[in-house]
Amino acid sequence: MAWETRLLLWLHSWANPILDVVFQFSHELGTFGFGAALVLLVSAWHAWRRRPQVAVLWLLVGVTAALLQWQLKELFLRPRPRLWPWLIDVGSAAWPSGHALSTATFFPLLAAQAARRWPKRAGWCWAAASALVFYVGLGRLYLGVHWPTDVLGGWLLGAALFGVAWRLMNRR
Repeated sequence: MAWETRLLLWLHSWANPILDVVFQFSHELGTFGFGAALVLLVSAWHAWRRRPQVAVLWLLVGVTAALLQWQLKELFLRPRPRLWPWLIDVGSAAWPSGHALSTATFFPLLAAQAARRWPKRAGWCWAAASALVFYVGLGRLYLGVHWPTDVLGGWLLGAALFGVAWRLMNRR
């Protein structure tokens, strides 16, 4: 854990009021409320476009992401770092980062669907999704509410969940 502490303290050495606001916003992009709203909106859009199977799959992915991170946090009960006072309120255990897990699931899934719909803009879709996933994960570290391995674990689990969801969406 020494390398994780050093990395967090190095990131904290860059702290300033502007970055505080920038990364407090990143926190909002990974909250349960934001993720639930995104899942419900995308699911409703697919239902409206008469794609009920994709709409239901989005709902299942949303529920799975929430339950997966909640169950793993309860199983591991890893304490969060307390290296400096936090700028945000957090309540549950550290591993995995639910913010990292949800953004690594939902943003790539959204990008994959957008890239399929607008193939000429596929690069932009993937770049935006990747940037948002990285931004939220970095924000967890900057804010000091997760260890780096919490974020990496969330990213890996989210990537796996994205892969399963994308495979299911493309089954004929």
